Amino acid sequence: MEQGPIHAYTGRRVPPVKLEIPQDDESGPEEHELYEIRIINNDYNTYQEVIVVSMVALGVNEAQAFAIAWEVDHYGSCVVAHGSYRAAQEVASVIRTIGIEVQVNPVGGPVS
Repeated sequence: MEQGPIHAYTGRRVPPVKLEIPQDDESGPEEHELYEIRIINNDYNTYQEVIVVSMVALGVNEAQAFAIAWEVDHYGSCVVAHGSYRAAQEVASVIRTIGIEVQVNPVGGPVS
């Protein structure tokens, strides 16, 4: 069984990227809600680290990953994707590998 796509937002002028993440057979009620993945700025991670981890976690190109790093740096955070709870946690766990804070927050709409 597959879950809905993750919609990655890579900047205000870049269209969303859809990532398909397989799921196992167990799904709870949170799988029918929409969650955002938000990267929080810090004083330790470099642009290059955020760019590389964004490319790995979201499957975006370097220009799109730079847009994410720029927004994190200039606005203090950046919502990089929306998806089901399980998919959002999986993407967030990859981003967290560089030691950056990542929030997974409910948005409230159904996963499409």
